[in-house]
Amino acid sequence: MTKPNSAGAPARLVTKRLVSPLRAVLFDLDGTLRHNEPDGYAVFIGFLEELGYPLSAEQRAHGERWTHYYWSIAPELREDIEAFGADTPAFWKRYAERQILALDLGGDANALAEQVNRMFTERYQPVNHVPADVRPTLSRVRAAGYTVGLVSNRTGALDGLVTELGLDGLFHFTLSAGQAGAWKPAPEIFRQAAALAGCAPSEAMYVGDNYYADIEGARGAGLQPVLYDPRGLFPEPGCPIIRTIGELLQTGLLATDGAAEAADKCGGSG
Repeated sequence: MTKPNSAGAPARLVTKRLVSPLRAVLFDLDGTLRHNEPDGYAVFIGFLEELGYPLSAEQRAHGERWTHYYWSIAPELREDIEAFGADTPAFWKRYAERQILALDLGGDANALAEQVNRMFTERYQPVNHVPADVRPTLSRVRAAGYTVGLVSNRTGALDGLVTELGLDGLFHFTLSAGQAGAWKPAPEIFRQAAALAGCAPSEAMYVGDNYYADIEGARGAGLQPVLYDPRGLFPEPGCPIIRTIGELLQTGLLATDGAAEAADKCGGSG
């Protein structure tokens, strides 16, 4: 496994030459094209500060990297789902406790998790947010002749959500983990996506925000990964890095014939 640099360096666009020509560009959904507004981790940090636990920039970055680990390859995730069920109050309390323990804040982690979880229940009501550069970028990539796909670790079909997010008409296909019977970073979901795109895995780019699920998963299945990393959590993932979806058009990795300029005029990459 390629080890990411865990330093809290600022995010930057980093390009590397891809190993073979591309025919398809596939995207992760949550954390890449769709975000919670406000961001759940930022709210978590704010609640800790309210309770008298301010965090340094290094602690915040460490904690956010831990969330990427937990929601991808952590055995603790499976343990918690089996013990408490998915999306139950007990599950979320345990998740908050694990976050607090990962931050090594000291004190009674269970009691603090109880307070934080109560604050989330009473005050956190996120809405979907799609950055302004997403739709023009996807449109330009599709217009350039690439097969564009959406591949997510969600359980249910994605088409209804795609319409709700205003992204209908931009994907040639969508594939959820539930439909594939495999969850990222397992190679099966990536290989099924490449088959739906009608290309070899090596001819597909995969863009995602989670180093463990998206980058290591895509790389292990033979796809060519690109890390979307706006906060610079993983500065050395061993693949190209973009800070915004619009930057995908500026890397030189895609033959889009002036796509970056077109996206800028549509309000992208800002």
